[in-house]
Amino acid sequence: MNNNIKTCMALILSATVSISAQAQFPYEGSVFTDEYVALQDPTLLDIEIGWDDPELLIPLPFSFSFGDIQAFDMNLGGTGEMLSAMDEIGNMNILWPLSLDVMDVSNSMTGDPEDVSTIGYETQGNEPNRIFKMEWNNCGLYDEIYQFGTADIRVNWQVWLHEGSGIIEYRFGPTTLTEEDILSFLEGYPLTSGIILNFDYEGYSGDVYFAAGDASAPTWSLNTDFYNWYYSGESLTNAPQEGTGYRFNGTSTSIAESEVVNNAFQLFPNPASSTCLVSNLTEAEQQYACLSVAGKIVDQWTLAPQATQRLDVSGFAPGLYVIQTDQGASQKLMIH
Repeated sequence: MNNNIKTCMALILSATVSISAQAQFPYEGSVFTDEYVALQDPTLLDIEIGWDDPELLIPLPFSFSFGDIQAFDMNLGGTGEMLSAMDEIGNMNILWPLSLDVMDVSNSMTGDPEDVSTIGYETQGNEPNRIFKMEWNNCGLYDEIYQFGTADIRVNWQVWLHEGSGIIEYRFGPTTLTEEDILSFLEGYPLTSGIILNFDYEGYSGDVYFAAGDASAPTWSLNTDFYNWYYSGESLTNAPQEGTGYRFNGTSTSIAESEVVNNAFQLFPNPASSTCLVSNLTEAEQQYACLSVAGKIVDQWTLAPQATQRLDVSGFAPGLYVIQTDQGASQKLMIH
């Protein structure tokens, strides 16, 4: 499929849930270098040789907090390079390791029949610090293969999801993509790496946190108008080279905010299945509300200073909720 607007619009669905829009973008990007190690025994996706724009549900070995979505699986989609989760109202959170329209190199008219591209995944480590690793191996570009029948351009990368910390990493492997290739095949379209939250398919809007400039030391910026950003020309000037990595640490709660939350009230147990104890740790009366994934208040109550209330969650649908107070403190509550 041609790398144009529909490249971004051919996005994907996923059986996951989300909370309402965030007050601030919950990730901060940084660059690191590390040896790129190809996956040794990945589970390969069940896609045919010659694939283009594959769409497939990818199971996760653990629940992963992605923005305000608690994901139990992710969908591969876009033009083969995106992983996404969807909330109840249809907005998507998207992992976008590299905005390229990738394709199986076996479609090349001049290549070796044994030369193929694969997408696979594996999990390493032990609970609760497992790492889910997904790899795009030896992939070509649709634009080159479609226009010229050749597959000289090759890209490799991995997406890592860290169970314990919630860290997201993009790790880049060997590539032959040059600056000249970028100008030839991506003219008018952004080459970037980043995360998109609250993407609205119908309105073509969302918050995009993206890399621009030199891929070895990019600047990270947030644009809350996806449409304007897409045509802004802000882009990477070259491809990330082998051994380059982009790491996204969650920053939705600052140190100061964390202290407020921890000192304001306590939830136990969390996750919960039948009941959860909510304890007011302050010296003031507080109003509490429990919000569903759609932002609807499903319960509310008042707690006196230092008081505790047993919250019955046995009738709540499994998923992610938010407990918040009239003083501005909030915590996520997982129901399973």
